[in-house]
Amino acid sequence: MRIPVRLKFSILIFLLIFVITGVTFWFTLDRVRTALTGEIRLQGELVAQILTLNAEDPLISNDDLNLTRLVTDAVKNEGVVFACIVDNNDIIRAHNNIDLVGKFLSVFSIPEGFYTVALPILVAGKKEVGRVFVGIDTTRIRTITRNMQIVLIVISIVGLFVGILGALLLSNYLTSPIHELVKGVEAIAKGDLAQQIAKRSDDEIGDLTDAFNQMAQSLYEKEQIKDAFRRYVSHQVAEEIFKNPSQYFETLKGTRRKVTVFFADIRGFTPMVERLPADEVIAFLNDVLTSMTDVIFAHEGTIDKFLGDGLMAIFGAPITHPDDPDRAVQAAIDIQRSIESMNCERIKQGKEPIHVGIGIHTGEVVVGNIGTKDRLDYTVIGDSVNLASRLQSVASGGEIIISEQAFQECSLECKFSEPMLIKVKGKEEPQKIYRIYH
Repeated sequence: MRIPVRLKFSILIFLLIFVITGVTFWFTLDRVRTALTGEIRLQGELVAQILTLNAEDPLISNDDLNLTRLVTDAVKNEGVVFACIVDNNDIIRAHNNIDLVGKFLSVFSIPEGFYTVALPILVAGKKEVGRVFVGIDTTRIRTITRNMQIVLIVISIVGLFVGILGALLLSNYLTSPIHELVKGVEAIAKGDLAQQIAKRSDDEIGDLTDAFNQMAQSLYEKEQIKDAFRRYVSHQVAEEIFKNPSQYFETLKGTRRKVTVFFADIRGFTPMVERLPADEVIAFLNDVLTSMTDVIFAHEGTIDKFLGDGLMAIFGAPITHPDDPDRAVQAAIDIQRSIESMNCERIKQGKEPIHVGIGIHTGEVVVGNIGTKDRLDYTVIGDSVNLASRLQSVASGGEIIISEQAFQECSLECKFSEPMLIKVKGKEEPQKIYRIYH
């Protein structure tokens, strides 16, 4: 029985496409699963690291209430199903399931289908005082993998039939985009998230390419946003950014924006450093900067940088509020009040009081990531920054000095001084300023 060449050719192409499709199916699915698993592992490690950093002091001081708050906050993260803190005796000190608190770790069995991250809690980076366990739900991996399987199966079936009818040219047409997807997934698995694949057809392969490009772009933007903002903004602001990272991604590249620039500096710090032991200087400075940072975060400002014995903050980037000048002024007032409370305690302890001078200005700046490719800082530059710095240098200890622009845009019911004119370095004309009484 003679077998037509067309049939032989069709069978050969069918077998070739069958093999290629099967290999591509397995390879693509494996790489996607690996990439998604890596993302979940990174999320679990990040949550666990945050817990270990914050649980050290409460665990040592037996502050179980604070430990409970930490695990409660941890499970609020998307995908986190349980969080647990145990001490060196394997006793559960905090768990989102309150019934397990106080019991031995051995009674807690980790359910299947979860990826668990365990990290030690170290004192001074050396002595272990406990451990943190964080469980991440892997349902998303299984769902995405199952959907990917369905898509690839559909593509494979279509490819097989088209390959029989269309021979080598059509076979190459179908398999070429898949190879590009494989290369893209391999690159993402290696950490190169800046992957985009050209869409060659408006079919299932094109849909898969669009889905891949959207996934790669989303992963890239989220990673860039997290790296840029996680150190500078409060958790509330960070969560708002991560909900829609593309909205804030452009600010990393550089943009002009009207913001309120905030400078604060501890007066008389250098003579104090010369009189105090080094460890006391560091502890004192950290306490003051932490107090100021907490106030700025409470008003959803952004820490631009720490300046030795002071700091620079911005209100209006990356997230803009219509009342950013009000937020900056209120933060300044709250900082001065917190310093006054701190001074009461210091005087009781026989320590000298501290005083902070604050300068505030509202104006246009250039905001973005500035530096080298190895070291970038999210910051603002421009004449408005210089003016705010000059106002801070004019302010005496305990004073808040704001510019005319900030005064005009501030709607708080504060007690302001009469306008004053001062000569500022870099400005030809005298600048009108106001002192805030708090």
